Amino acid sequence: MKAKSLEAWLAELEQRHPTAIDLGLDRCGEVASRLHLLVSTATTITVAGTNGKGSTVAMMEALLCEQGVSCGAFTSPHLIKYNERIRVNGLEVEDSLIVRAFEAIEAARGEISLTYFEFGALAALWVFNALGVEYQLLEVGLGGRLDAVNIIDADASVITAIGLDHQEWLGHDVDTIAIEKCGIARAGKPCVVADRAAPKTVNESLQRIGAKAIRAGEAYHFTQELFSGFEDQTFSWKIPDGMIPLNAAAAVAALLAVGARVDSEVFKAASKRLRLRGRREHTSVDELSVVMDVAHNPDACHELHGFLQRLPKVHNTVAVFAVMSDKDCRDMIAALDGDIDFWCLPHGVGGKRGQSPDELVGYVRGNGQVFETFNESLEFAIARLAGSGRLLIFGSFFTVAAGISSLRELTVTKVGAVDG
Repeated sequence: MKAKSLEAWLAELEQRHPTAIDLGLDRCGEVASRLHLLVSTATTITVAGTNGKGSTVAMMEALLCEQGVSCGAFTSPHLIKYNERIRVNGLEVEDSLIVRAFEAIEAARGEISLTYFEFGALAALWVFNALGVEYQLLEVGLGGRLDAVNIIDADASVITAIGLDHQEWLGHDVDTIAIEKCGIARAGKPCVVADRAAPKTVNESLQRIGAKAIRAGEAYHFTQELFSGFEDQTFSWKIPDGMIPLNAAAAVAALLAVGARVDSEVFKAASKRLRLRGRREHTSVDELSVVMDVAHNPDACHELHGFLQRLPKVHNTVAVFAVMSDKDCRDMIAALDGDIDFWCLPHGVGGKRGQSPDELVGYVRGNGQVFETFNESLEFAIARLAGSGRLLIFGSFFTVAAGISSLRELTVTKVGAVDG
């Protein structure tokens, strides 16, 4: 019998579990136990927070890879290919290896139902175990305490910036949300607190757990030009494009906390190999400046505003924006309204979970238009800019993924026309 393709597996997994989100460790933990995945020889670092998780993991991954240290990284969601979620030594793993992992999970789970995300988390752990990586870097999908990756007792953890997001699952204020995020910490193990303005419940939670808190602004310090303090490490650095210093510093502190080496030369070399797709990604198409960012909550939009302010000034900015229906769209738009001259708001991005652009258009003070499809909105935006100014594509991962794909097709079409 022919093995199912990765595409077939993913289509099936999307339909299996009755809910997309089903927080809790029992089901996933039991399957992991059957697969002997709960105890690993790899050093594990788990990352939770509202914003900056993927960037922090990517920075640690680059720093380890630069030194030839084998590492696995599990992040979510993906932009273009599912394989982006499971990487070894900086490279996406092959379809065949993920399929083998899915087959092993399927054989072990019996009657236990697993969500799409849980299957992916277990597959990552299976792959990392099979390949014998020295480090495994795990990004929390939602929350922390009850997220699937928390079945593993991490050797160190990172809590990035915390804000309001997923309130229906995690709580309606940052203090409550912070408690859920801190659930990844372990007694006697280091936990890096990346944000100097972290909610007070972070310190309270870590004290209750008995974790060794490594706080930004106390245990270590950073500026745009310098990292200093922790483990007597002080070195100059140049933060890569798309990376926020807070997240870069947290990545360095976490690796130092588990005994890895980081210095100025390693950081400089790692930064050259780092590529953050969809994180304040600044590129150009012909003479048009293009920025793409998966800013999908108000705090991320404030960071995007700061990034745009640091870029060269342009006379006209047109945005293509779409986001999920559970996001605080009004505050997201307010954070960037002063940077954007016109808003293009497409239908159909994110499927049933997508926010209706008919609602969004009411928040943009009349300088916006609703479109039936993403491509229609993009074509209008490019035509309105007429070859100059800035195109901003932001919101959900679905939005930025559509932007990457559409701009790639546009570039290929132009090259083909010239070649022909």
